[in-house]
Amino acid sequence: MATNPPAVFDFAYTVQPDEIDDQQHVHNLRYLQWTLWAAHRHTEACGWDSARELRERKIGWVVRSHDVAYRNPAFAGDQLIVRTWVADVTHVASRRKYVIYRPADQSILCRVETRWAFVDLAHRKAIAIPDDVLRLLQPVSKPPPLP
Repeated sequence: MATNPPAVFDFAYTVQPDEIDDQQHVHNLRYLQWTLWAAHRHTEACGWDSARELRERKIGWVVRSHDVAYRNPAFAGDQLIVRTWVADVTHVASRRKYVIYRPADQSILCRVETRWAFVDLAHRKAIAIPDDVLRLLQPVSKPPPLP
């Protein structure tokens, strides 16, 4: 486990040509994919090894819900930052927030909130978040500034 896990994490990403839809901008589902990638990399940076935890303890995080607010389109070649942080934690769940931002024109493209449940994956039921996992989660009460 990381000794000083980052509370706020930035995932840099360049939009690929195959992510463009018939309307000539990024397809809506891609934004969601980027948030999942950012969450995964954030938890890795904090010391969470999802493959090991699944293999050894049969535990992990699953998405319960997403709330997505699209504001501006993204296009092929755009360099983006997906900023993410844990907003709060309960006994069996956490709420993570994201801002997808294009530094070139300082545009916020999307805001996303995901509710994650901590699950016993062998039995497919929510369980209490273990103390060693809770130590990795550093809720940020106020949204951090843009990158």
